[in-house]
Amino acid sequence: MALEIRELVIKVTVSTDAGKTSAAMPDERTLRQWKESIVRECLDNILKRMKTEADR
Repeated sequence: MALEIRELVIKVTVSTDAGKTSAAMPDERTLRQWKESIVRECLDNILKRMKTEADR
């Protein structure tokens, strides 16, 4: 079963502690890996939910 996501919006909250110094921004490769892992996790959850509802 192919699943196409045309638009996926994931809202996140990023907070920093006042006592910590700011670290350098992650590079593009790291950001891409994070995004891919988040999308993969969301797709897995969607597919599990679809399968569960189909079994009902």
